[in-house]
Amino acid sequence: MIRLRIVPTVVILALTLQTAHSQQSTDEKAIRAVLARETEGWDKFDPKEVASTFTEDAIWQNPFGVRLHGNAEIEKFLNDLMARPGFRAGKSTSPAKILDLRITSSTTAAVWSDERIEGLVNDYSGNPMQPRHSYYLKVLVKKDGVWKISDAIIMDIIHPK
Repeated sequence: MIRLRIVPTVVILALTLQTAHSQQSTDEKAIRAVLARETEGWDKFDPKEVASTFTEDAIWQNPFGVRLHGNAEIEKFLNDLMARPGFRAGKSTSPAKILDLRITSSTTAAVWSDERIEGLVNDYSGNPMQPRHSYYLKVLVKKDGVWKISDAIIMDIIHPK
């Protein structure tokens, strides 16, 4: 009699684990797609595409102390940034690469990535900028079945000459 109770329990547990793994795999693919779309927007100098990957109440901060709230403010800032010739002069020497992706719940995830860029020019002074090696930490949230970035911080690593 006990054996008859154990078998259905084991089957239910196995199906539950399989479903959870399948959902995590689906979520990971969706998260990677959002980050790929964001990267594509940066590569195309398309502020609207980049901003579309962020939530309406997102917080974004770069290593220069610019802190923005909401995808509308992010898009406005990026319109100006991406129009600058000095910014457009930069080229990725090591494209954005995901280092760690952690799904922390069914509706949240954290992603670490890095990228290297050379050739940027300071538009105010006209001087070349140091090559940048940036680490990104992004928090994503899933709302109504859609993953978007809710928080992002860019941290530059300074390499001595």
